[in-house]
Amino acid sequence: MSEDIAQAIEALDDFDISYELTATDTVIEADNVDEVFEAIQAAHNAVKADRVITSVEVDEQRRREQHGEDRIKSVASVLGREPKRERDT
Repeated sequence: MSEDIAQAIEALDDFDISYELTATDTVIEADNVDEVFEAIQAAHNAVKADRVITSVEVDEQRRREQHGEDRIKSVASVLGREPKRERDT
């Protein structure tokens, strides 16, 4: 699936959005939801496989501005550390 995901990620580079690829999904942020949907559609269409599944969950803050990094900082403040743990290798 790496090639398919790479095709989708390359399509996202054409948009004024931020994104983070994780092990299980890609988190997309933009100033407006229309741009998010346009980017998702372009990423979906960029995949050349015979079967493409795109799952979307939208969390839109309409009365205040908040970014994913703000949420991570909030959890870190409660934990008293960054919420990341490196595996022992």
